[in-house]
Amino acid sequence: MREQELKCLSTAEQQLGVIRRDQVLAWLTERQLEQRVKAKAWEPLLTGVYRISGSPRSWHQDLKALALWAGRDYAFSHETAAALHGFQRFKSEKLVLSVARHLRAPVIPNRGGVVLHRVEPFGPKDRCTVQGLRVSSPTRTLLELGRGTTDDDLRATVDEALRRKLTTVEKLAVALRRQPKTRPRGFSFLRALVHEYEGGDGPCESELESLVLELILQSGLPRPDRQKSINVAGRFRRLDFFFEHFGVVLEADGYAWHSSTVAFEKDRERRNSLIARGFVVLQWTWKALHERPEALVQELVAVLKTRAGWSPRRG
Repeated sequence: MREQELKCLSTAEQQLGVIRRDQVLAWLTERQLEQRVKAKAWEPLLTGVYRISGSPRSWHQDLKALALWAGRDYAFSHETAAALHGFQRFKSEKLVLSVARHLRAPVIPNRGGVVLHRVEPFGPKDRCTVQGLRVSSPTRTLLELGRGTTDDDLRATVDEALRRKLTTVEKLAVALRRQPKTRPRGFSFLRALVHEYEGGDGPCESELESLVLELILQSGLPRPDRQKSINVAGRFRRLDFFFEHFGVVLEADGYAWHSSTVAFEKDRERRNSLIARGFVVLQWTWKALHERPEALVQELVAVLKTRAGWSPRRG
């Protein structure tokens, strides 16, 4: 019997310390299982799923237990999928599961209830595997987030997904076309974002850029072009944010980007060429954005006011 129990423990170890009833009964009898539960060596976590006492308790262990409980026709979705995909604005706390059959949402001891969504059967492109778990695909996850996420967080997450090449504008556009026009507000905002990208605006290329754009829009300022390339002195320069009517360039400066001598020199060369062409160049850092956002906005407003009617210099 010792050998059979070791096989159970080995299976549980590969599953982050949890095991399903049918897996146990492949090696032990029901009576032997009940003995281990009664002795508190194994702890019931969900219906038909047990946690080996002493195994490290974690969010990932609870996810594995839920996966064993669901068994089939499921995928972790919404905020849970966003966290598993590594999207910066979503943390590993919530337990959200989408299932293609009727199940009652379970409760995990010391964790609380699980949010369960009843969905149509998953297509092959609707889900993927992340850390051994079935998860909504990045494109589908963005659509799921559109139903209950703030516009700022949704914009930043779409930008991140595009930046990391987890999806494309084309995939998002196709997925949105498949959604009924009567779906919630989030789809309307996603459609507007895709329209922006298709019109030439690129996604923000860092979390810092996302925060800069949020501050600009929240302050009621004109919407800048993003990631626009312009020809300056015979070379194409791609600008983080460009207020074309005013001739104002706004750069989001993260330390990592300028942490080498070569990057530092290229940045100065770029800035000088823009100024020589008649552009005003403002640089917002992560520290300034967090410590004095109001002052940054006031500076930008003052510059825009003085630049109305600007026209570029030749050369």
